[in-house]
Amino acid sequence: MLKRIAAAAAASITLAGLAACGNGGSDAKGGGTLKVSFSEVVADELPLWIAQDSGLFAKHNVQVDLTNLSSSDGFPALISGQTQLASIGASEMVSGAASGAKVSYIATLTPVFPYQLYSKVPGDQLRGKKIGITSTSGSLYIATLQALQQLGMTKSDVQLITLGSVTNVNNALVSGSIDAALSHPPGSAKIEASGYKPVLDLAKQKIPTSNVGIAVLQSYAKDHRGEVQNFISALLEAIAREKSDKAYSISELKAHLKVDDEKALDETYQFYAQEVLPAVPTPTVQQLATSQNVLGAANPKVKQLDLSTIVDTSFVSSAGTQG
Repeated sequence: MLKRIAAAAAASITLAGLAACGNGGSDAKGGGTLKVSFSEVVADELPLWIAQDSGLFAKHNVQVDLTNLSSSDGFPALISGQTQLASIGASEMVSGAASGAKVSYIATLTPVFPYQLYSKVPGDQLRGKKIGITSTSGSLYIATLQALQQLGMTKSDVQLITLGSVTNVNNALVSGSIDAALSHPPGSAKIEASGYKPVLDLAKQKIPTSNVGIAVLQSYAKDHRGEVQNFISALLEAIAREKSDKAYSISELKAHLKVDDEKALDETYQFYAQEVLPAVPTPTVQQLATSQNVLGAANPKVKQLDLSTIVDTSFVSSAGTQG
């Protein structure tokens, strides 16, 4: 299974020089290069952008190369050694670990579902309708199944349309080529302006998950602990700046999301920095359990997985002691 995943990753990832980075860092004390993937250009990733652009990674003696890979490519790249860390969802971590990958979940950036379900008809009238998702493996997919369950439906009751990215999902909803989809700021502003209304709010429910979390191979974390620790320490400092420096955070959102709407940017900042992002990004078993419950219904290996073997809180804990 893992060989097939790794082979697929090698075939699908075309970014120049990706494989050349090998295993990145050079020693246990830090100072090497970490290639880090993130699956979507969304505000969940703001701490990574702040840490990179404000020099916090450099301050903590770690060179980071951020690479945007889809959720279907991010985990295979991690286990094949083409990246050293991955900012991905719980579903990839859980399904990958169930297939035999020795992976650790070391930090969370979004420990709840940050979504609302948008539609022009009430939620209970979505049976048979087209609902947009990014893929059948990512966080948006798990959240969509959670939303359908709350509406008394399963995926077989609707048409799930795979569109590849959050941007594509948002655009499809605005254009009317799908009937409903989960979204969040800043995309939700344009969606609401197009006549859609939130018919179910998962974000307010604060359902534990790892919509976006940091994963690393256990072997890499053991052999390059210094570099991984430096990365997490810089990430915690970036989180603190995101929460305290609104002007800079919004400038980063504007630059990376390519959004100029000041109202939408303000809403995005308030939502993520003040409501979603934890001050201390401690990973927990509970955050993985939602994905296990959904995926385990069809996969016995996922259902039987001991989630405690994936969660590693030591890096966040050590970063806290460093002040």
